[in-house]
Amino acid sequence: MIIPIGHEDQQVKRLPWVTIALVIANVAVFILTSQVAQQQAAETRARAQETLRYFSEHPHLQLPSELRNVIPSQPLPADHSLTGLAEEQTKLDGMVGEFRASAKRNVYWRFGYIPADPSLLALFTCMFLHGGWMHLLGNMLFLWLAGGSLEDRWGRVCFFVFYLASGVVAALIHGAMIPQSHVPMVGASGAIAGLMGAFLVRLAATRIRFFYWFIIFRGTFTMPAYVALPFWLLQQFSMARSGAGGGIAVWAHIGGFLFGAAIALVIWLSRFEEKILAPAVAKKTSWSASEQLTAALGMLDGGDVDGSIHSLVALLRKSPNNIEARATLVGAYAQKGDTASAGRESGRLVSAYLAARDMEGALAALEEHRRAHPDVAPSMRSLLALAAYREKQEQYAEAADLYQRAIQAWPDDPLGPKALISYGRLILDVFHEPDAALELLEQARAHPKVTPEFERVSQELTAAARRARPAAAQAPETAPMPAPESAPAQPVGPEMPSIEGFEQTAHFDAPPSEEAPPQATWQEEPTPSASPEPPATGWGAITAQIEMPSAAEPGLAEPPPPSAPAPEPPAADPSHGWLSIEEPSMESPPETVILPVARTLAPTVMQAVGIDARGLRLKSRGGTAGVLQWQQIVGLSTARIEDPASTEQVGDNLVLDLLMAPESTPDGEVVRCVRLSAQDLAIPQLQNEPSPLRGFQRFVATALKASGATPHPSREECLGQKGFATFPDLAAYEAALLARLA
Repeated sequence: MIIPIGHEDQQVKRLPWVTIALVIANVAVFILTSQVAQQQAAETRARAQETLRYFSEHPHLQLPSELRNVIPSQPLPADHSLTGLAEEQTKLDGMVGEFRASAKRNVYWRFGYIPADPSLLALFTCMFLHGGWMHLLGNMLFLWLAGGSLEDRWGRVCFFVFYLASGVVAALIHGAMIPQSHVPMVGASGAIAGLMGAFLVRLAATRIRFFYWFIIFRGTFTMPAYVALPFWLLQQFSMARSGAGGGIAVWAHIGGFLFGAAIALVIWLSRFEEKILAPAVAKKTSWSASEQLTAALGMLDGGDVDGSIHSLVALLRKSPNNIEARATLVGAYAQKGDTASAGRESGRLVSAYLAARDMEGALAALEEHRRAHPDVAPSMRSLLALAAYREKQEQYAEAADLYQRAIQAWPDDPLGPKALISYGRLILDVFHEPDAALELLEQARAHPKVTPEFERVSQELTAAARRARPAAAQAPETAPMPAPESAPAQPVGPEMPSIEGFEQTAHFDAPPSEEAPPQATWQEEPTPSASPEPPATGWGAITAQIEMPSAAEPGLAEPPPPSAPAPEPPAADPSHGWLSIEEPSMESPPETVILPVARTLAPTVMQAVGIDARGLRLKSRGGTAGVLQWQQIVGLSTARIEDPASTEQVGDNLVLDLLMAPESTPDGEVVRCVRLSAQDLAIPQLQNEPSPLRGFQRFVATALKASGATPHPSREECLGQKGFATFPDLAAYEAALLARLA
């Protein structure tokens, strides 16, 4: 047995009253008619059996036309009296008449749709009759799953008209396929099939959750709508073709489904939803300036903070997901100086955005909440919803950070096992860290609120993680899949330190020149936080490292081998992200760090593919991706490598080194750096720049401001305002840079 039990788009902006009313109406009609219908059906069956018994004893008699094709008559015996034949036929006709009268009194025959005797009223009433409890419950389950989501998007009036139209069309197609049938058709499945067809077009990518039960095996699984619903339609075609439908009106299902899909396709292609339906729904679901909110704002402007708070609290009791009222209440509490209440309402504001299905708004509200109220955690449900959304966007590091925060903030929440299991699955499937995943799954099984379902899922993932461990341990010495920058530095629990970092859209600062656009600035300065010590085992011990080749980019001269080989970089601290780069001490800000004398420069040639408030997204030549946080950069140097044979434009030979804090080794001191050329800046925000030189200058200006790094030898020279320092090859440039650092 396999039945659908939910899907990921069930959240609605307002209660689906039409869907609820349809469910109530179907249940009420069934309760009112089921007992009467059963009694009438028993009487009709008795008369039918009596009629058939008499006919079986007199097979030479003539039956009515509707029964003649089903039960053929036999020839009259040669010795049969004609007088007796007339009497027998009269008796049979009387029994058939009583049967017909009994059938017509039956609820199903009066209000069900009979193809051979159609009526306009029956086209509508048949949708509210059902033949039994299982018939009713199955239809209502499908109606609830598909109806609420469509009603929320199309509006109540359009949805109701569409539902009735789907039921009528389904009944007409059923009658067209079997026009001679005298069997009444009842049930809402034709109209619900129309909803399913519209669901396939409107929400094709939605994942539907199913429950399965096969003898002793049971569980759940998910399947996208674009797979599950066409499979159901093919099943209906197969039943119609083979005649295996029995008493099921499969042609009503097929007709309703195709009609619903066609109407949804027309709505989509004509942009009717976008132009008409969505704005109409938005007017009824979005905030409008009520008198109560207007009065509260007036009191707040007039200095009556307590009165404003009282009015807003009363308003939110009626409309708890009113985003504007909730945001105003946060500001009112902050103006009053009640930071605890402001933090509580700020967390509820995130939930209000989620209730409105405004995921980006919820992320922005969460970021502001974390900035203003770092000690107050939003609800576990809100954090898990946003983490799942980040996973869907393939923002896996951000999703891991949200799971970690949820586990840390709510260790005893009933959803704690779900958070641990989801986090463990992400670490195992995406970041390929079986040891870290095993730790999380063990905590899930030991959680006081774990349920049998969570325990079963945890055991399945644990088995998969254990199978993955040998492969992780015996992997060749190449860069494995990077771990998330928000990975825990110790087993997850209440004592685990939080890791800051939310993706922000970067706005590039232009270098101070006459071409610089004045409006481009960073929206937020990064906020470094102390990082825990990496553990000896687990995630921190196997954090992916990016190899550090010293070869220059194509087109640039090869550097001479260093006087002393650079030591292997140490294992990465997972709190620093995916690059094996040390962070400067938090006791002195990055802009004040002074590099000691260095004997060796260890550059890693990379490509910059993204930028946000935390740092740079980098990719190695081998395809390994990582994040270099701004606070890890303590120095910045640029140069132009001159190639007499080159005819390329200025900017094509520019080199940028992002310097990290030096590390002492037995062979001396090593300064590691990420080396970028102008061609390596594959950042979307720079694609509209008129030249690589211009993009390079803007990037350098932004990096200096965001990281607070020390420019070498000066900011003006790093930006090339009077021309970049030029060297004949990389060896000469590196020697000059080492001399400056010393």
